[in-house]
Amino acid sequence: MTYEALFEPITIGDVEIKNRIAMAPMNMVYSDPEGYNSEQWLAWYAARAKGGFGLIITDCVVVNPYYWRGSDHVNPHLFTDERYGRGLGVLADHIHAFGAKVFIQLSPGFGRQGHASSASPHEAPAAPSAIPIRIDLRNLNKGWVKQVKRLSPQLAPAIGALADQQAMSDEQYARLEEVLIEAVSKTDPQLIKVVFGEVPREITVPEIFFLEEKMAEMSAEALRYGFDGVEIHSPHGYLIHQFLSKRSNKRTDEYGGPLENRARFLLNMIRKIRERIGPDRVLGARFSGDELMPDGITNDEMREVVAMASKEGLSYVDISQGCYENPGAFAPDGEGEMLKYAPGFKEASGLPVVTPTFRTPKSAAAAISEGKTDVVALGRQATADPFWPAKVKSGREKDIVKCIRCNLCFMNLFEHKWLRCEVNPTAGLERYMPELWRLSAPAVKDKVKKFMDRAEGLPLI
Repeated sequence: MTYEALFEPITIGDVEIKNRIAMAPMNMVYSDPEGYNSEQWLAWYAARAKGGFGLIITDCVVVNPYYWRGSDHVNPHLFTDERYGRGLGVLADHIHAFGAKVFIQLSPGFGRQGHASSASPHEAPAAPSAIPIRIDLRNLNKGWVKQVKRLSPQLAPAIGALADQQAMSDEQYARLEEVLIEAVSKTDPQLIKVVFGEVPREITVPEIFFLEEKMAEMSAEALRYGFDGVEIHSPHGYLIHQFLSKRSNKRTDEYGGPLENRARFLLNMIRKIRERIGPDRVLGARFSGDELMPDGITNDEMREVVAMASKEGLSYVDISQGCYENPGAFAPDGEGEMLKYAPGFKEASGLPVVTPTFRTPKSAAAAISEGKTDVVALGRQATADPFWPAKVKSGREKDIVKCIRCNLCFMNLFEHKWLRCEVNPTAGLERYMPELWRLSAPAVKDKVKKFMDRAEGLPLI
């Protein structure tokens, strides 16, 4: 099979991208402890740009300067002012030097999927309503089950039963859950806080206004610092998604109730960003195609949201699914599983769509050729093999290192560890590889050589 469709250029907004292969946004927690840029973050993205990805979409970068953003437990990158902007500008330049375009994904916070900051442990995260998350362990898939067994080998029989009986009754599950909680509390107490979140406080209307304005301000700043576009972080159960979903939004003011009210936070944000950046610059948003939880936002409702958002000025739509309460959904085992949402989103918005969950070039190229999506995105597969696009283009498909969907990378995040990969020994260690340093970038290397040649032979003084 030929894969020419993957390497056709595409124009989104005012940006031409050299191929149809994007790196999906993933929070690898490679910032420094204060949320600043790091050498590892630079090298991480340089590897994927060098590997042939036409577009890099960064992990979520939080613009909220307050501790009630509820995100410090996963140490996200921050962009609250120019102190962070300097490093972000270096990141944009670095990715460009290795040959890719880059969109920065911006977030107003994690809401109920976050936790109190270690710097302010008694300040609860703010969310649309005071409803904590509670992960249903029946929603674990094979990769998650494998990781829970790794953390607690003594629970292997119980976890196996959970995996084999996902249709178990609520009563049966409640008994099993008690056993699991007791055991995991002994092996990793911090993990319990992930499964059973703390009760957030209800965010105030002035705070909502502030976040709408802050997202607009920092979107314009991101473009000024050199990013090619901005993507609004609004999928799988984070703060914006929480407003959209009846499951997490029980407000009775103008931000709750009917769908148009629940979408107000998002739509105001898009409108205000577009006013700041003008009509042509790239502004996208990522959405869950379906929350896949009782009383959660459905695909039918999400298509309505996408239609409303496109009218406010989006340039493209990026697809995800699920939420923390259904971890098997937002980290699925299947090939191209989220493609099922792309035609509906494309029809509702009239915009290009970016679709993840691909591993094989055959399925990715077919999705493009058949018009099911405009861009394919690789997430965990980009972690497993940064050189996937280059290998496909060079006819070296057999050399691709495939993601085994073990979810070690996800579990490392929730374990508060440095993220690694089961099949890629370089993941997390890219900063030690000189070929990913800026002086090795194709756009810089020749200039550096000419400069150093003019100093060759000078005596030491």
